[in-house]
Amino acid sequence: MTKTERWLALAQRQRRFEWLLACDEQQRTANALVAGRTHDLLNLVQIVDLASQELVRRTEPAAREFVDDIRRAAEDAKVSLRVLMALARPEPRHLHAPVGPAIAAAIESLRDLAMLNLHLTITPDLATRCSADELEHLVLGLALDVLDHPFELVVRERTIQGRRWIEIVRGTTVVPDGERFELHVVEAIVRRGDGELATSERRGGGLEVVVALPVA
Repeated sequence: MTKTERWLALAQRQRRFEWLLACDEQQRTANALVAGRTHDLLNLVQIVDLASQELVRRTEPAAREFVDDIRRAAEDAKVSLRVLMALARPEPRHLHAPVGPAIAAAIESLRDLAMLNLHLTITPDLATRCSADELEHLVLGLALDVLDHPFELVVRERTIQGRRWIEIVRGTTVVPDGERFELHVVEAIVRRGDGELATSERRGGGLEVVVALPVA
């Protein structure tokens, strides 16, 4: 496989991951909406159930069958709504993946494609709130954004105001032109990991992108 073919395959892989990421976010948003509405409906059904219990005490025996039907319907509705709330819960994410192996996997994918200088100063088991796939695609996004230019990647741990962070800093001596499409993927992953993304100019020219993710 030529370098161009490998680059295209890597870009397609990144697009597939981005699509899956967008689908997952949409699903989580829909689930949250369903869970919220279901919770509201459950409260209303609970009111009907409580009211029917009061009706039992105040209703003539001849009308008890009607009240019992209301109570049974309320109980059935509560069971159904609780099932819906359980189904609306998002699937658990496999978080707290070690950063070291994810970085290594991304660098292996970039081998012979990127003009990359890596500085890795963290322990291999240090983890963030991201999954292994998210961490790998985060690094791939940073690289694909400037794949035509030499760049350095610094991965380090910092403590800021008593809180531990992992910083992934990508620096280039040029400022890339056009739409920074790859950084949209990076930004989405950073949000999922409760992190921060910052871009600034470097001393002497160029651009620096800093991803900060809290240590899990």
